[in-house]
Amino acid sequence: MKGFLQRVFNKRSETPITYDEAKEMAASPDADVRGKLAQRHDTRPEILYFLATDQDSSVRRHIAANEATPVQADVLLTDDTDDSVRGSLAEKIAKLSAGLSPNESDKLRRLTYEALDKLVRDQAVHVRQVISETLKDIADAPQPIIQQLARDAESVVCGPVLQYSPVLTEDDLLEIIEGSSGRGALSFVSRRRNVGEKLADAIAASSDKDAISHLLGNKSAQIREETLDQLIDRAPDYPEWHEPLVERPSLTPTAAGKLARFVAENLISVLERRKDLKKDQLEAVREVVQRRIASGEFEKRDDVATDAKKIKTEKEKGKAANKPDPKSDKKGVVGDDDEEEGEPAFEKALAMHAKKKLTDQEVAKALAANDVKFARASLAVLAGISPDAVTKVLNTHSAKGVVSLAWKAGLPADLAVKIQVKLGHVPPSQTLNPRSGNQYPLSEDDMNWQLEFFTGMATSGVR
Repeated sequence: MKGFLQRVFNKRSETPITYDEAKEMAASPDADVRGKLAQRHDTRPEILYFLATDQDSSVRRHIAANEATPVQADVLLTDDTDDSVRGSLAEKIAKLSAGLSPNESDKLRRLTYEALDKLVRDQAVHVRQVISETLKDIADAPQPIIQQLARDAESVVCGPVLQYSPVLTEDDLLEIIEGSSGRGALSFVSRRRNVGEKLADAIAASSDKDAISHLLGNKSAQIREETLDQLIDRAPDYPEWHEPLVERPSLTPTAAGKLARFVAENLISVLERRKDLKKDQLEAVREVVQRRIASGEFEKRDDVATDAKKIKTEKEKGKAANKPDPKSDKKGVVGDDDEEEGEPAFEKALAMHAKKKLTDQEVAKALAANDVKFARASLAVLAGISPDAVTKVLNTHSAKGVVSLAWKAGLPADLAVKIQVKLGHVPPSQTLNPRSGNQYPLSEDDMNWQLEFFTGMATSGVR
């Protein structure tokens, strides 16, 4: 109704002209005169159609934006050579598209839909972006059009509908996440209002640290306790997650206690001010903090940061002088922490295995203590495959791959569930559970194939 009244008002604000006057203006050599005619709402449809082929792009742009332009002219303009003309047309048609579907029986509505469908595939990013921005929060926008926009390769096109469109269902979004190719799609989805548990699980299971950071910062996102615990276990490696984690609307005492063990000093006070923790729970958090302070950890962090800066400066000076870095290892890499910290865990696992002490109970204890490095090393030793292959399996977050790894290591099927969650970061809702009698849920052929696939990846150096 509002749009109708505006059009009526606009019509009344125009001084009426005769048909002959309109034809004279359309034939004028002055583009400004033809442009004024192209903007009028009382210009006859046949004249507007004629102006849709005007040699001046500014005139055609006015025709494209004019709601009085007949749909046949709109269809003609979808092939216009000027991006700005098609952009103006896209904005107008998108505004008129509410309630349209591919199966319109009315000819004019069907032509309007076909024009929009063509523009949503336009080669110019700007044209597709205009449609996305216009339709992003329209509840009855055409579903196929929204689906096309959501899968667009350009983030400026897919982003608005992924973040805001009410047309996209949870199943749509899960499918898009599964087929995401690193264009920031997960980050847009993670910022949606009221992200559900399934979506949160899927985002948390991904390797997209930025999307996970946005998810944690989204106060309306429904993140299950188990999923949040998994992210906290991974968080020491991702400082950008720390602040949104300590500011989550709800934290269990266990989660708060874990966070207190590694977040920076400036975030400790945020934990201590939380209202959802009881007095005794807050005291437990403070005890952890006091132990860290007493150990001088925070001061040590400052020292380490200073030393790291010195080493970096010295290294850069050495490169400038074309001298070898005395702190480089035999591979020429400075401070390979993964190797320095990973080797002792692997050696420990080897030594225990040689003494027949590397049991499933030891692996379970490592998982309970969150000793990820020893648990990973134990899997490699028990399964008799390389640590690189173990890393490949776990980093895919594949339930089948992790189950196959646990089977190869000779571990009980129920322990394989914990390994999926703790080491493979498989969402609890997607884990493969044992069959009756604690039997593995996959066939031996299937598990052998999984392991051969990942071992081959590690051998070939595929990342």
